[in-house]
Amino acid sequence: MIVETENALIARINALFEHQLRHVGTHPGDWSEEALHTMLLTPPAVYVVWLGAGAGRTRQRMESRWVLYVVADVINGVDVSRLGLYQIVGRLISGISGFQPGDTGVMQFTESRNLYTEKQGGVGVSLYGLYFTCEEMIEPQTDLGSLDDFLRHWQTFQQPNGTPVCEAHITLPQQETPNER
Repeated sequence: MIVETENALIARINALFEHQLRHVGTHPGDWSEEALHTMLLTPPAVYVVWLGAGAGRTRQRMESRWVLYVVADVINGVDVSRLGLYQIVGRLISGISGFQPGDTGVMQFTESRNLYTEKQGGVGVSLYGLYFTCEEMIEPQTDLGSLDDFLRHWQTFQQPNGTPVCEAHITLPQQETPNER
């Protein structure tokens, strides 16, 4: 579920920019000097990261939090006739908001942040985070195909005092097994 969503987001970003970005992919996984250095040397770029999840609105669902890290060496590309931070951020917000990556809910934009540090300032690039959420299914651990068919369903309904008990006894159709023929 998480990997499929990440892959769908990367594919969507690639479709939105059609080779205008130097790099679109997964964040290296840590904030080491080497990872940060690699990110800052590849503008314009977008890195996709799953930040975690909280409880969903219903059982077997979770509310996933995603961030798109945007690295650019120009704030407003209109001034220099190329893709800048404002253009990348604008296209990502409009192109990812409402996008449904696979079997998830739609992506919802929650906020953007300037992640400026002295390190990136010294390199001459900007780093922004665009934060989104989407609801995802929690995959069941039981293979439903491994369960036997239910042959009978029994249910008793308790109604308010004075109301007769309602019983539902339903026999489902049974398939013949080779031994019964």
